[in-house]
Amino acid sequence: MKSQQNEMKVLDLDCFDRHLPLICDLDGTLIKSDSLQENLFDAFFRSPQQVLRTVPRWFKGLAALKETLANVRPIEPRALPYREQTLELVRRAKATGRETYLVTAADQSIANDIISYLGGFDGAKGSDGSLNLRGRRKLQWLQERFPEGFIYAGDSAADLPIWAAASGAVLVGNGVKFESQLREAGVEVRTISPEKRHPVKDWLSELRIHQWSKNVLIFVPLFLGRIADFHAVLKTAVGFLAFGLIASATYIINDLADLEADRAHATKRFRAIAAGRVSVMSGFLASLLMLATGIGVALLLHPQFALVVSVYLVLTLAYSFRLKRDALLDVTVIGALFTLRIVMGQVLNGLAFSPWLLSFSAMFFISLALAKRHVEAMRACSKGKDAIKGRGYLPDDWPLTLGYGLASASASIVIMLLFLALEPRVTQLYHDPAWLYVAPLGVFIWLQRIWLLSHRMELHDDPIVFALNDKTSWFIGAIIGLAFVMAM
Repeated sequence: MKSQQNEMKVLDLDCFDRHLPLICDLDGTLIKSDSLQENLFDAFFRSPQQVLRTVPRWFKGLAALKETLANVRPIEPRALPYREQTLELVRRAKATGRETYLVTAADQSIANDIISYLGGFDGAKGSDGSLNLRGRRKLQWLQERFPEGFIYAGDSAADLPIWAAASGAVLVGNGVKFESQLREAGVEVRTISPEKRHPVKDWLSELRIHQWSKNVLIFVPLFLGRIADFHAVLKTAVGFLAFGLIASATYIINDLADLEADRAHATKRFRAIAAGRVSVMSGFLASLLMLATGIGVALLLHPQFALVVSVYLVLTLAYSFRLKRDALLDVTVIGALFTLRIVMGQVLNGLAFSPWLLSFSAMFFISLALAKRHVEAMRACSKGKDAIKGRGYLPDDWPLTLGYGLASASASIVIMLLFLALEPRVTQLYHDPAWLYVAPLGVFIWLQRIWLLSHRMELHDDPIVFALNDKTSWFIGAIIGLAFVMAM
């Protein structure tokens, strides 16, 4: 109840003269993020060549940079993370007959697109390619345009001179820290408090620490001959951590590349970067730091390990930039990325390559990737959609994902059975190898379950993540693990 009362207080502008217009800033105020950062990364990921051609114009100033980026790749207004309390403030002000304007340092075209999408604004003013409408320049324009006074909603230190000259101040988000300073200066203040944030939780979510479970594949080659070698296990553990940093960095880069699609997604829109709780620039800088650290450690461990890690990095970035939008090629790349994890474990410890293991891995993980695509296609088809945003599949492609997915699953089981029957090392490494046949049976049952849930549209997450939270999957895994112990 207390939070609701605070929200009502925030949205109450009745103490101000109704003839005073409400002026709303954009970055950090109307939206939780920075439009320039969003525009820069969106343009770079979508049209990198065009962005690079415009670099000389960047040296003409921020206003020129904003105009250039907006021309290269206009921001999609519906994809921005809006502050609901600010939107409600504008709606209520408009409902009481107060004029409302969006005045921002963002480019004029962006401001126009946003008010066209949102409605409820009487006009918009932004930077024009030569004038960066921020701070005192914005104040000068406001005083010329609204000589009788105005109410200003902003969020940053750059807004202090505007608040000081305004007839009323609305402090949004981080701007609430200036409340006492403005009140002492005699400014009538209202606040929209920042949302409660959990930085550690947000960053752990962005880093996808739970996805590190997939990197356990680095240890798989050790089961073929070096599992009792403490030095090999320790070396692989350090490689696991180094690769984990690189993988987390690629997840962040993928989020930056896929912001628009994520914000249109039912669950991905709650991710920290998509929701505006972590800025796109912070995410980008963090990814660079983790990449540098991970690759540096990889080089110290083994040059060939660093080479395979680099191949993984190039392939996964190609996936994020382009390949994820090519139907069937995307799942092939995913299968290759998982298989490269096994290759890392092999080269890190100088183990011989096993064609059985690598081919099983490729087929198995291609099947799981297709299961995820199958769910997306089935859901889109059931809702009558014409396309799946951010993917190269059509809703009617579900028979194709089903057929290829089941075929890949079956191929992985056949490869595992042939390995157990024909590979001489099996009898050399295991005392009672007959127990190992429990593994293909367990994997087969698990894949059946995954595909049944996928076809019923009940698979709500990545199959690997699903398995980590699924009791049945843990039970099957325990049975397979016990079988390996009995075989030894």
